[in-house]
Amino acid sequence: MANQPISPPTRNSTLEIERIRYDPEWEIPTNYPPRKPDNPFLAKIKSFLPLNKPIITTATSSTSTPTTIPHHHHDTSKETLPPTSTSTTTTSTGNGHNHQTPTPLLDRYFPPEKKYLGRFTRLTFLLTLLLLLILLTLALGLGLGLGLKHHRKEKSAPLPWSDAGRGVQSGELTYYNPSFGAGACGLRSSDNDSIAAISHELFDAGLAASGGTGNPNENVLCGRTIRVWEEGRESDKVVVEVVDRCTGCGVRDLDLSDGVFGAVTGEGGRDRGRVRGRWEWV
Repeated sequence: MANQPISPPTRNSTLEIERIRYDPEWEIPTNYPPRKPDNPFLAKIKSFLPLNKPIITTATSSTSTPTTIPHHHHDTSKETLPPTSTSTTTTSTGNGHNHQTPTPLLDRYFPPEKKYLGRFTRLTFLLTLLLLLILLTLALGLGLGLGLKHHRKEKSAPLPWSDAGRGVQSGELTYYNPSFGAGACGLRSSDNDSIAAISHELFDAGLAASGGTGNPNENVLCGRTIRVWEEGRESDKVVVEVVDRCTGCGVRDLDLSDGVFGAVTGEGGRDRGRVRGRWEWV
């Protein structure tokens, strides 16, 4: 037995200690808790946020590759050294599951690298759209405001068939010479004719109610008759016919012919030039 070769001391215990030191089992959990399902409402909101980026973590998995080397002794047995670890990197979210970064809503419909209308960048294109939207909103608001204002004027104008036109109206009375030309209704008159010019607001309201022809000669108020008198002189009432449009009159003012104004105001009335009067549709 003295001539038998002496085997080297075993290193199994040392190798086992080194394996545990390099690759402890507690570093590789295998019993992950079950993933709690995401709230679908919160997930929908997160998908629209441009900064919705998942938390990127690096999970390292180790695969052991045993390495064997021969001993420098006469024994042909082989020893197993501590395994060498090969690391692989995966992209995952904080809960350990793979996740693909969602595309923001703006990039989904307006890719940043695309040229819009053949020449504009995304920023220039979006700013142009915003400017056009603002101008369109202002135009619609202005048109709506003017339409409502015009509607209010028509509603407040004392038209014969409206509530505002029922009963006695009060306004200022003036006079003019109608013999210089045809009036807005297309008729020629003289100083002694029993005619009157109504205010431009009242005349235009009647034209708007005439079927939209735009021809002032076809205004439904042309030819309508009015009974007019001066305040305090109810005994001197005169019936006149609407033939013209007065641009400087208030909505309830009347511009009478020279002869009618003198008949309504009495002697010396023309010297006053402007008097308070009353009138009503006949």
